[in-house]
Order: sequence, then structure tokens, then C-alpha cells
Amino acid sequence: MPHKRQVEPMPPDAKIIKFGSEEIKPLFVKATDIDRVIMGLSPKTLANWRSQGIGPKYFLVNGSVYYAFSEIETYFGENPVETINEY
Repeated sequence: MPHKRQVEPMPPDAKIIKFGSEEIKPLFVKATDIDRVIMGLSPKTLANWRSQGIGPKYFLVNGSVYYAFSEIETYFGENPVETINEY
């Protein structure tokens, strides 16, 4: 019987880069460049997620994987965890 893979969690230090009001958000992000948009998230993590059938929706164009920026924002923004800072 095959072993069930553990789902790899989002790295705790990963965060989506905020674009300024004068900056243009990209429409699509190539999978190999994901670390330029989400700090702390490795392209290899996304490759693992794709092989497990999890993660944000993606597009395959001529053998290259692309993510719509809106899909990335939706996927990583749909379940925020609020914390209480106790300083």
C-alpha cells in the first residue's frame, strides 16, 4: 500500500510582496520567479505542491508553469490567521 504524503505547509516566513500604488502588479508570474513575489516561498515547494495536486491554480505554456497573480493573492489570502501580539 503506498504511503500517504504529508502536505507541505506554507513556510512560516513567507509573505506576499506589497506593490506600491504607482507600481504595476504582474498579471502572471513564472514558477521559477515566485520567490520575487512571495518572499520565503521556494519554486521547489510549488513544484512539490503541483505534484501532490495542491496549491494555487497554474497554467502550463510551452512546458513552463505560470501563476496568475490574482490566483496567488486569493490562495494565500483566503485563510488569514490573526495573532495577538503580547509584548
